[in-house]
Amino acid sequence: MGLQSGMIEFEVDQTQLQRIELKLKDMKAKAPQALKNAVNATARDAKKDLADKAKETYAVKSPRFKKAIAQKNATASNPTATLKITGAVNELADFKYKDNTSTDAARGKVLKASGLKSLQKGNLKAFITKFGSGHVSVVQRKGASRLPLKKLLSPSIPTMIGNEAKVYGIVKPNIEENLQKNIQKQIDRILGGK
Repeated sequence: MGLQSGMIEFEVDQTQLQRIELKLKDMKAKAPQALKNAVNATARDAKKDLADKAKETYAVKSPRFKKAIAQKNATASNPTATLKITGAVNELADFKYKDNTSTDAARGKVLKASGLKSLQKGNLKAFITKFGSGHVSVVQRKGASRLPLKKLLSPSIPTMIGNEAKVYGIVKPNIEENLQKNIQKQIDRILGGK
């Protein structure tokens, strides 16, 4: 299990399959189905845990983390589930910000744990603007002239969820633990005749 380019794969190696077959004894034909169910349940739990941790960490106004994570389920013949995390960079206006004043630049923050930071580069101050289309954005001038404006951007959802220190790295041990619990739950279900 690992995170590469916005994808997390949950796969079970041959030794785990053999361990399940050994525990199931006479019912070892049910091992691939049990493994599939355990991997899919783990992927569902991981999707929820990653989205919840990202929502807890980042100051996004309308969290879109769950929608950004697509799950491809495991099958009995291929016990590998995949979570694909997609999304473009977000505008800073999607996060918590405070409008500029006559003397200070607009302020914003991406992480919930941080304070609002002044968005000023040299003497160019950021400000909030509403475009003709009605879209509100945090922008900064590119130079001394009135135009052009540059939208201020923040990390994409895959970058936020893939952050080892703040999201994925914290949730990863729980994912591995959940996989073992789900495998045991499937074994107990089959042996219990449920």
